[in-house]
Amino acid sequence: QILVPSKKYIKYREIPATMTSVTSAAAMKLLDVRLKHAGSIVSSAIGEFTSSTAGLQEIVCIRAGGTIDLYRIVISQVGGGDKANVDNGDDDDDDDEVQTTLKLITRLETRSVLRSICSVRVSGGKRDVVVVGADGGCCSIIDFENGVAKVLHCPAFGKVGR
Repeated sequence: QILVPSKKYIKYREIPATMTSVTSAAAMKLLDVRLKHAGSIVSSAIGEFTSSTAGLQEIVCIRAGGTIDLYRIVISQVGGGDKANVDNGDDDDDDDEVQTTLKLITRLETRSVLRSICSVRVSGGKRDVVVVGADGGCCSIIDFENGVAKVLHCPAFGKVGR
């Protein structure tokens, strides 16, 4: 039997012998989820990371909490919505408004402190890859093929990484 203090911390109540620390630890499952992502951006790079079609620019940025975010730059035209100009016969596109937004493609939690990032195009390749430097002594090369992050190479460098 294990004695545990009650709510008043004066008397002790008994816990049945079936609930020992071994069985409760085996039944416990840990979950590490951040409720709110870090807001400050440490560094960013621009390139074509997910698709081989030319002209789709994307921004990859690292945040203070060790998160890598990949955003696509989406440019769309929004109509003016003025019905009076349609009746006058004006065919000017001055009423159309160009709207630029960022669409989140993927977010990668690294659980490390990231310091630097840059985009590199491998010779003969149609897409860019991301090179990320971290405090842990690793320089990682990450490929975002179809919006899914894949670590291509992660060598250790310097005295910290060996």
